[in-house]
Amino acid sequence: MSPVCGRKGEVRLMRVLEQSADAADIRERGCVVAIGTFDGVHLGHQKLISRAVELAREAGVAAVVFTFRNHPMSVLAPDREPLSLYPLEERRRVFAKLGVDFVIEEPFTEELAALSPDDFLELLIERLAPRAVIVGANFSFGAGGRGTPEFLAQRGQALGVRVEKAPLLFLDGERVSSTRIRALLAAGNVRSAGKLLGHPFAIAGVVEHGDERGRKLGFPTVNITPVKGQALPADGAYAVRILCPDGKEWSGVANVGDNPTFGGDPLRIEAHLLDFSGDLYGLRLVVRFIERLRGEEKFPSAEALVRQIKKDEERAREIFSSLSSLC
Repeated sequence: MSPVCGRKGEVRLMRVLEQSADAADIRERGCVVAIGTFDGVHLGHQKLISRAVELAREAGVAAVVFTFRNHPMSVLAPDREPLSLYPLEERRRVFAKLGVDFVIEEPFTEELAALSPDDFLELLIERLAPRAVIVGANFSFGAGGRGTPEFLAQRGQALGVRVEKAPLLFLDGERVSSTRIRALLAAGNVRSAGKLLGHPFAIAGVVEHGDERGRKLGFPTVNITPVKGQALPADGAYAVRILCPDGKEWSGVANVGDNPTFGGDPLRIEAHLLDFSGDLYGLRLVVRFIERLRGEEKFPSAEALVRQIKKDEERAREIFSSLSSLC
């Protein structure tokens, strides 16, 4: 369970269910459900989910997120499955902060994909008995994506279920979307991606043993191999904040790439924590990308690389100092 802060200091616990078939407690309590893939839980998703939480609190029932353990495209068109912005565990952190009581991580299967819109709605009502359902304006469901928010509202009214369609969110004249965020990451623009997400783009992973080149150069690093299918920022150096399991955060400089100066390695993230000493091997860290410092470069020598790393560290300190002055 994840702790959630409620009104007036109330502490709530968010429960994660692996499938809607396990939702007897939700059905008994009554609920308001936000439905969606919610990859990245960007600002548009947050607004939709916050509305579900608001309605649930007003009605005295549970606020529920109904999402999918795997992206629907992994079943519908595997060759077009998008890169994941956030793994499930990181999405749960955001859900918890928004005040969600339950998260249902339904496996998206061929059987689920084959359900008609009516059958999907029937399953939802049978298992959850929602008072209200909130979906995005571009939400689709049921076989062939034939179910629309308008269909859901029409059928919901007949079945006594309130349905709200959350409008699409626009920022700087463009729609906030996971597709747009992936494009910004591919260009290395982590600052703008974080603005659309409402939080810095982050990657989580377990610290592995590397070749200790960084330590030999005077800049020890933690090495993380990205999960397959995970979206990554463009290769290069970034100012980052690193969250440790003990809850402490450290500023740092992270390099995304394959170390061309040393002949190339498997793609990985190497992060140098500023003003830190200690052993983090085997621990799971969260690396939050704040700003890109430069693209990846192949340097003529180790000495040239060290000079650039010092410049990167200096620039990162300037960035974090300016951020602190704004707080």
